[in-house]
Amino acid sequence: MALPFFGKKKDKAPPPKPAAGRPAATPAPAGTPPTETLLTMEMGGTGIVVEETSGAPESPVDEAAILYASGQTAATEQLLRSVLAQGDRRAWHMLFDLFRVRNQEKEFEQLALDYAMRFETSPPVWQSLAPAPAARPQTRTESLELPGLLDKSAAAALRDGIAAVPKAAVVRVNFSHIEMIDEAGAETCAEILAAARKAKRKFQVSGVDRLIALLQDLTRATHSRAGHWLLLLEIYQTLGQQEAFEDLAVDYAVRFEVSPPSWTAVQAAEVVQTAPAAPADDALRLSGEITPANDSALQQVGGYAATHSEVIVDLSEVTRVDYGSVSQFISVLMQCLGSGKSITLRGHNALIHELFRVMGIDQLAQLIPHQPR
Repeated sequence: MALPFFGKKKDKAPPPKPAAGRPAATPAPAGTPPTETLLTMEMGGTGIVVEETSGAPESPVDEAAILYASGQTAATEQLLRSVLAQGDRRAWHMLFDLFRVRNQEKEFEQLALDYAMRFETSPPVWQSLAPAPAARPQTRTESLELPGLLDKSAAAALRDGIAAVPKAAVVRVNFSHIEMIDEAGAETCAEILAAARKAKRKFQVSGVDRLIALLQDLTRATHSRAGHWLLLLEIYQTLGQQEAFEDLAVDYAVRFEVSPPSWTAVQAAEVVQTAPAAPADDALRLSGEITPANDSALQQVGGYAATHSEVIVDLSEVTRVDYGSVSQFISVLMQCLGSGKSITLRGHNALIHELFRVMGIDQLAQLIPHQPR
């Protein structure tokens, strides 16, 4: 197994000439970090053989990875845009992730349109990687978790929970745990949501797709109950889904031969995603940027490795690994390997993945990058 790590820099050799028919890589802007010298260590039964190799970028993708690791995001974007026409999907996904890190949704969506036309396939879906903004101190959000059975007692708990939240605050309701809905609970819940809507309460809801699916199944039943219809109508009203509301209202009038509730224009509830369940493993999860000035992350890796035979590091919330931290990162990984531990680095964005590949970290650890959806 070849294990690359940083060695002392020797006299710089002249850059290789580009191969015939292949354009030379775009010259790096001023301030690009000097090329590191790598050593390749071959572990065999006869001993250790150390061989020096160059870590110079061999393609624009390599160069962009190093530029980004050096904090030169504008130059990274310029270089990646200049090579998109070459059709290398790595460059496209690096630019997608750059926009995600910088929270540039508009640019991301335009790139997604270009990607779909260029490759005739679905593009990645927007999901920001930028650090979450600090919550405003005057805004208070309450989370109300509804149980598996939505009955009158669960609805009463919902009423009490809403009443306990200041009127100017946002009420967050999690419907994702609901498995069963009885008629009395549905009717009471519909009344509570209708009253809150008329009082102009602000809502955030999660797990609502599951609740809608359950109610749709109940309304399709041969002996469906009016309470389930009314709750579904109120959910559509709360979400601001007027077309779905009106379609269901017509069916309700036909089914029960009564006038349905009327649509009222109100501020729609905000739909938020339910927090994903934590993975079954106890991977070390890092976040933010890994830089020489903030080396606590690498210290965490060392401490974690000391108590685990299998080192799994989740980098899904890491936005950048600084170029100056790569040598220390490699040193930590080498120590893990020297102790006979397996290493997995997962969830990292495309920019970090290409940096790891250029610097030889793919020879030290199994890399499982973030897969765009």
